[in-house]
Formats: sequence, C-alpha cells, structure tokens
Amino acid sequence: MSEILSQDEVDSLLDGLDSGEVETETDISQIDEEAVEGGISYDFTSQDKVVRARMPTFDVINERLSRELRATLSSLLQTNVDVSANPFDTLKFSEFVRSLPVPTSLHVFRMEPLRGHGLVVFESQLVYNLIDTFFGGAALGRARVEGREFTRIEEVIIKKAVLAVLKNIEASWAPIEPVKASLIRSEMNPQFTAIVLPTDLVIVTRFEIELEQAAGNLVVCYPYSMIEPMRHKLSASGVQAEIEEIDYNWRRIIKEVILNSQVDLRILLGKTEITGERLLYMQPGDVIQLDNDASAPLSCFVGGLVKLTGFVGVQRGFQAFKINDKITTDCEG
Repeated sequence: MSEILSQDEVDSLLDGLDSGEVETETDISQIDEEAVEGGISYDFTSQDKVVRARMPTFDVINERLSRELRATLSSLLQTNVDVSANPFDTLKFSEFVRSLPVPTSLHVFRMEPLRGHGLVVFESQLVYNLIDTFFGGAALGRARVEGREFTRIEEVIIKKAVLAVLKNIEASWAPIEPVKASLIRSEMNPQFTAIVLPTDLVIVTRFEIELEQAAGNLVVCYPYSMIEPMRHKLSASGVQAEIEEIDYNWRRIIKEVILNSQVDLRILLGKTEITGERLLYMQPGDVIQLDNDASAPLSCFVGGLVKLTGFVGVQRGFQAFKINDKITTDCEG
C-alpha cells in the first residue's frame, strides 16, 4: 500500500473534516481538568530521586573493605576466608528492610564525624557458619536458621566480629575521610533498626563471605544523607582514589619512622664566660657561677632546638629532668 495519498484522497479527507465525518484529536486546551487533578505531582527536590551518578571512589572503599575483612576474619577464625564485594545498590530503606530475613543480626553504628547511623548486617546463615568455624566445626552450612533467636554465646561471638568489622570500616575510609566507627546497639528484628525514614535512600553493599565449605552475606548499609556531604570525594575517579590511598600509606609510613626514630636530648644548666688565665689555674673544688638563677627552669634541647623547660633532680638514684613546659613554634601550632 502506498504511503502517499492521491489528490482525490486528499480532497475526500478535507471534505470529511469540514462535514465532521472525520474526528480530529482533542485540543490540549480542552482536556478535562479533573483528569489533571487526578495526576501525581513530582517533587524534583525530594531525596526520592535515584542517585544514578557513578561513585568510583565508593567502589574503591568497598574493595579496600573486602581486603580488610578477608584479613580480619581469616585471623579470627584461623582459616582461609575469601571476601568479595558486590556492586553497591541505591534503594529505599523500606525496600532494604523487606529484603532481610528474620532472624538477622543487625548492628546500628555511628561513623563520626559523619551525621546519622549506619547498619552492619550479618545474615543468620553467615552467623551460624562463623560460629561453627570459630569453635572448630566444618561449617557445612546445614544449620536451621528459622524460628529461634541467637544464644548468649552466639551473641558474644557476633559482637566480637562486629567490632572487628567496624575497625575495618574505619581503615577502608581512612584515605578518603578519617572516621571513628562505634557500635550503638544490636537488634534481631529489622523493624527495630529504623535508622532513617522508610522513603529515604540508602546505599547498600553486600559482601559474600566464603568459608571452606559454606558461604554467607555481610551487608553494610549507609544512609544517603550520611555520605551526601562527601559526594564530591566519592565521585572522584578511581585512579585519584588510589593515588590518595598511596599518599595516605606514605604518610603513615613516614609517621611511623619519625615516631620510632632516636633523638638527642640535652639539658643546659647554664652558661658563663671566663678568661683563659682562670681556666689554666682551675683546681678540683673550684666553683663556677653560671648565668641561670638557681630557682629558674632549665632549657631542654632536642636536635639543637629548645623544646622543653623543667627542673633537674634525682629519681630512683638516677639524675632526672622534670618537665615544666613544652615550647612550640609557629609551624607546630
């Protein structure tokens, strides 16, 4: 069928429009106002917008955390543990809560100086496998996880693992933003861990923990409002993040070298000037008067610079120096 109308067809169509036999589309100005009122308004300023921009630095943090977890859990369980980080998800907190099984070991933590609380989640199957391995079992992954709470012994082992994970989180964030992670409380029911509103966004990363014959998931959940102030850092390129990590490692190494280095420390009792003739005729028992007042503090030199003042004395049969004040320069604040 030809897509081009003949002249007769065009004339027939125009006649139909004039007579009303051919219906036309409704004018947009005549749309029923009730239909408009039935629509749903969208607030472009709300947090409900999905964060689609890539955050390569956040991926680097998760990879670093997986390495930290691998070393920590291997040391804790005295066996080889493999940890892999899945790509992070951005979803509503209510959706995240619905995805968690019951019972689940949930732990609310603070990450100062960032605002808000995060979640560390040990899925129940992982908990039983970790505890089985901790006490020398084979961790075959056959434990029944439904219908019972964790025992007191299990809770003690879980808390020990959680505190270790929080230390790993601190280490993984350190090159980007030094933080202090601390445990707030632990729960078993996801309904009791409302760290944000149900409609607020959270960023969730699942870490698959593989033991010798079993596996399980560890989940770390950050509210989007917690990391939003650092969005510019997390959106930096992965190469830049690796450079920052290298710089951080160098700073740490240099700091360790400085703190472990030996320095020369000297106490100045005082000074005076004498003639060469007096020096030639000096005998044991002669007294040389110095320029320092007997009650005034003495200067302590470190590497040729005055760093401390204090008083000399005796402690446990040895000469000693009691620090009275610390001297700081402008560059040291």
